[in-house]
Amino acid sequence: MIADETMETILLNDALTLTFPEGFRRLSDAETDQLRGGKSAPGLCLRDDARHIVVSLGHKQAGLLSVLLNGKDIVKGSQTRIAGAMRGFGYQLAGYDSRTVGGKTAPCFRYAYTAQDTEMLGECCAFKAGKTLYFLHFYVRRACAEEGLQAWKKVLEEARWA
Repeated sequence: MIADETMETILLNDALTLTFPEGFRRLSDAETDQLRGGKSAPGLCLRDDARHIVVSLGHKQAGLLSVLLNGKDIVKGSQTRIAGAMRGFGYQLAGYDSRTVGGKTAPCFRYAYTAQDTEMLGECCAFKAGKTLYFLHFYVRRACAEEGLQAWKKVLEEARWA
């Protein structure tokens, strides 16, 4: 696939290239901080306003303890943290699954919540590649979930590893 000026291509950790279709735009640092509730964390966010999708991408070097963890441990730890942080939004775990990220299998989980009286769905892929932990988050309005999830799945399947 050849990217053009209407696509947004992200190189995460100099290792994972993700190409987002027309409609996605990378958020500024100020927009990202606002979206994350003022919490500064490494990574970046993208938004597709027409399809009501937000994506948050992050990575960090695996610490000594996380080197011993497998993919299921990493995604379950992420699920526990997100469930706690989103308790006030009516968080409900929808289940565990996996996605293909550039030919590699990545465990993930889906959940539902409500933000500003809008029913939402979220998905988190949390996995280890080499000595790096990756956290790929996807959020969409429930009313737009089918189209949004198809776009997300395609982005992940077409990802490329350096």
